[in-house]
Amino acid sequence: MWSRKELKRNGKKNLKKNFWRVVGISLLIAFIASGLKVTQHVDNAALYFVNGRFNTPTNAQIMNDWYQSVRQSGDLEENRVITYLGEHYKPKKGVLAHIYNKMTQEKSALYGFVNAMNDILFKDKGTQGMVILAGVVLLLLFYAFVSNVLRVGQCRFLLENRSYTQSKIGRLLFPWRVKRGKKTAFTMFKMSFFIFLWDLTVIGGIIKRYSYKMIPYILAENPDIGHREAFILSRRMMRGNKWRAFVLDWSFIGWHILNVFTLGILNHVWTIPYTETVYAELYTALRREAKEKQYAYAEYLNDKLLFTESEEEEYPVEKYPLYNPETRQWIKINYKRKYSVRSLILMFFAFSMIGWCWEVALHLFGDGVFVNRGFFYGPWLPIYGTGGVLVVILLKRFVDRPLLTFFMAMLVCGVVEYFVGFFLWEFKHMYWWNYSGYFLNLHGRICAEGLIIFGLGGCAFLYLIAPFFDELFKKIPKKAAIIACVILLAVFAVDGVYSMVNPNSGEGITSYENH
Repeated sequence: MWSRKELKRNGKKNLKKNFWRVVGISLLIAFIASGLKVTQHVDNAALYFVNGRFNTPTNAQIMNDWYQSVRQSGDLEENRVITYLGEHYKPKKGVLAHIYNKMTQEKSALYGFVNAMNDILFKDKGTQGMVILAGVVLLLLFYAFVSNVLRVGQCRFLLENRSYTQSKIGRLLFPWRVKRGKKTAFTMFKMSFFIFLWDLTVIGGIIKRYSYKMIPYILAENPDIGHREAFILSRRMMRGNKWRAFVLDWSFIGWHILNVFTLGILNHVWTIPYTETVYAELYTALRREAKEKQYAYAEYLNDKLLFTESEEEEYPVEKYPLYNPETRQWIKINYKRKYSVRSLILMFFAFSMIGWCWEVALHLFGDGVFVNRGFFYGPWLPIYGTGGVLVVILLKRFVDRPLLTFFMAMLVCGVVEYFVGFFLWEFKHMYWWNYSGYFLNLHGRICAEGLIIFGLGGCAFLYLIAPFFDELFKKIPKKAAIIACVILLAVFAVDGVYSMVNPNSGEGITSYENH
């Protein structure tokens, strides 16, 4: 029988022995799986969805009314501090600005934050037509085939981290590398869909969340298990443990309260990673019980090496039940690898095109119109390619220190964005972006919100995307890769020369100067 005290002690020990990697995994999951939204585009999209506004109070307003009825008005130090901040600083744009302004408006960090989240997530706005419907479908597909599967990869990392000191962030890709990505996605989507249906009954949703709690961990141990078997096994493992798991969740309430006073920072650097390591311990305890009592389908829990103390630094993948040679290559992925010149050139264009697709999609799904973003006319934004390649070249020596890598990526990408913006203004006296009004912006060229995205994106490039692309580019015959590089550079050079004389401009491209 497990106890909260033991689980939390072991979870804290496992977190501390590999702290920065566990935190790095949580940050990558927050960035890749959850996604980051830009408020102005969400608000623009929201303008068309519902005709008229509802005058019902928001969830946060109801909570705040209750809170105001039980506290002594004006006596809290928090109230005085937030009032002072609201009187002296009022950013106008961006997610962080929206949250900050709500806090100062409500004169409460907690309820201002809740109200801001309520506005962003549940505001009675949306957009019309098939463009936004397509966006919703894409988000659902992303959630089903990427976000959910990454969650299983995260569980795999946490389980390996218990017994091995050098578990790699590449474990996030575990389901795909063992050729069980589609199967894992289906089981996780089924779980999410059932929870959604049970949520309609309110109480049933809470209960089923705990009934299905072990499914991601079961898949992380053996993604070969069938979806029906995974559900049955998870429900059996949680039978008699749902209430205790609920109490376990509430035992972290102190950390969540402290998180309010750090504007959410504590959640990402301690509370969430700590909770995740504790749940890995809970799965270990329930797995042991399932094996001892021979629950139905417990035979699928057959990865003994995950739960055996070992002197090896990494999990011996060649002994894994679903082992294949490609899995070995994935496990030994080298973030400090040497990249060839042709690979760096191809990555520059890949990153530039990904950045272009990202910004075009923001305008397409946000404003309902296609805008060819950027200074150039081609389907690329070189600022993304430059930042990505510089991060790969300059920061690979810091890969063993994810938090330092995060801040260094912020610095590198921030410097690139600031000086490119400075050059474009001095050269053409036009803005291709303008962060004026955003929270903690510098001359409208960079802002805190963008730097955070750059830091997370830089880590994603360094740990996942760059090694993945490098492996793909290595499969291209050398001669063909060189020809592709020459063609891309030639087209880019022509585009660059023409754009210097007649830069890409217009509505949604350089209209920021009117702000």
